[in-house]
Amino acid sequence: MKRYHHKYTLPAILTLLILAIAFLLIGFFNFKRQTTLPPDSNSSAIGIQLNQDIDYVDLHKLQSNGISFVYLKATQGRSYFDENYLSYRDQILGTKLAFGSMILYSNESTPREHYRYFFKQVGNNTGSLPILLVPAVNSRSAKYLNSMSRFATMLEKRHKEVIVELDYGYHKYFNKQTKFISSGNKMPNKLEYSFWRYTTNGRVKNVTGLEKDVTMYAYNGTVGQYKQKYGQLTQ
Repeated sequence: MKRYHHKYTLPAILTLLILAIAFLLIGFFNFKRQTTLPPDSNSSAIGIQLNQDIDYVDLHKLQSNGISFVYLKATQGRSYFDENYLSYRDQILGTKLAFGSMILYSNESTPREHYRYFFKQVGNNTGSLPILLVPAVNSRSAKYLNSMSRFATMLEKRHKEVIVELDYGYHKYFNKQTKFISSGNKMPNKLEYSFWRYTTNGRVKNVTGLEKDVTMYAYNGTVGQYKQKYGQLTQ
């Protein structure tokens, strides 16, 4: 039978192995507790979506844990208004967070109906970020896209920036100044997309209510560009 010449060699090896496994486990669980960041990118600013499904969020903790902006769910069509929109907007004014308004674009309401209902509920304080238009249906028909485009034009004529959550391939339906946000898995082309919705299953460190299933965004530009357009970073 083979014997070890040093009686402490095997215990030392086992101890080192146990410590290595312990450090790996600690690192793994610590990583799982961190704010979810975009893969393969050095994004200048990170944001999240807030809506009535999240009852309360400490916005000061939000900004102290890597978040620089929020999108507030506002309206859908001519009859739905998120009941937490005004409350979150009021709270944001006491922070360094930038914010924007999100509209789910329905195929059951006209551009005029979307427009009237949105400004009736929200007023003119829609935030410094572009108004975000998100399709409420899977349709990408010419009729639907033209309807969304007319609505975007109405907002732009009111001197509002607009960003649409659509593939850039549909840009021909919209005005040149209309921006696009990617919802793909990889960092998008900076020339085509201004923002990136990089996950719908994120989390924010140390913020109750944001432990999972958080929709998160990244600004697809430089720190200088973000500061010039939307305000200072909170990191």
